[in-house]
Amino acid sequence: PDDPEEILRALLDARARASLVIATGGIGPTRDDRTREAVASAVGRPLRFHPGAENQVRAWCRRHRFLYRRAQRQQALFPEGAGVLRNRVGSAPGIWIRDRSGAMAVFPGVFSEMTAMFGGLIPRLRSLRPTSFATATLRSAGVGETRIDARIGPATRRFPQVEVTTLASPGEVVIQLRARGRAATRELSRCRRWMAQALGSDLVSERDVSLEEVLVDLLRSRGWRLATAESCTAGQVAARVTRVPGSSSVFVGGVVCYNDLAKEHLLAIPHAALARGGAVSRPVALAMARGAANRMRAEVAVAVTGIAGPGGGTSRNPVGTIHWAVVHPGGESSQTRKLAGGREKIRAHASCIALDLVRRILLAERSGSARHRA
Repeated sequence: PDDPEEILRALLDARARASLVIATGGIGPTRDDRTREAVASAVGRPLRFHPGAENQVRAWCRRHRFLYRRAQRQQALFPEGAGVLRNRVGSAPGIWIRDRSGAMAVFPGVFSEMTAMFGGLIPRLRSLRPTSFATATLRSAGVGETRIDARIGPATRRFPQVEVTTLASPGEVVIQLRARGRAATRELSRCRRWMAQALGSDLVSERDVSLEEVLVDLLRSRGWRLATAESCTAGQVAARVTRVPGSSSVFVGGVVCYNDLAKEHLLAIPHAALARGGAVSRPVALAMARGAANRMRAEVAVAVTGIAGPGGGTSRNPVGTIHWAVVHPGGESSQTRKLAGGREKIRAHASCIALDLVRRILLAERSGSARHRA
């Protein structure tokens, strides 16, 4: 809660357990912004007006035509001796404190502001590190966290100096590696190479490159263009592809055809096919992919149709039933799965699988081409 005593207790508890504390929220211009008082109490310093912080707040007020009043001015109150973390997005500067107990960084609670400001903290964090260390991030897709953990589990015995953490999201698993000491970089590189071999085709990237970035690079290397046809995912596949800067060189466009009429008119799917098997079926998924490829003149097209819930399921097609199809120069592929979770989790998972299916097909096509040349 916005209670200085509660915030103070939380900060003191954190400082007792760690040499670095990062806090967000409560340093803005409103009456419920009470974190700065708690921070001052936690480090045992009085609050003073910081000239550098005040200049930042005044500059923000001028840009946005705000009067520099008492509410705005309170954002320049800093614990004595604290440094300023520049905020280029919002009005509240961040607070940086370093003393015998460690270091503390305090950011605004607005996520976009905190994200933009965090880069300014990195040089300060580097100065705190007690020893050399190395990190790496691998990304996998198509296999759940439990199976990934089982496959990379032996790494803890083979590379005891490397700490391994897995983080799962719908359809993807991120593997984080950390090592300390003089040999940190060498040990971490050995572990990363071993994991890449253990993961095989389930490995998306061993250098923290997203699934959509890898996909765009694969399409670009083949000179192929991609189109999407989506029903239950409602454009999420296309949205992920277009997150990548420069994706317009390989992404033609997408169609969101949420009902049968749209599928008929936008993708030229025969009414008989929809009536015979229903919109949630393998034949319709394939027809959607063919229609997208033909209408948008793309070499590769991926389609998704299914039931994300919470309603609409039947005994034949329960909630979570999803069909995918991909058409490409080498042929056609399709897949059917039943995904678990709520509506948004199913949609996110289905979008990820669509991208991963295309990635795997492109990898297989590239390997086939390489063998053919050999």
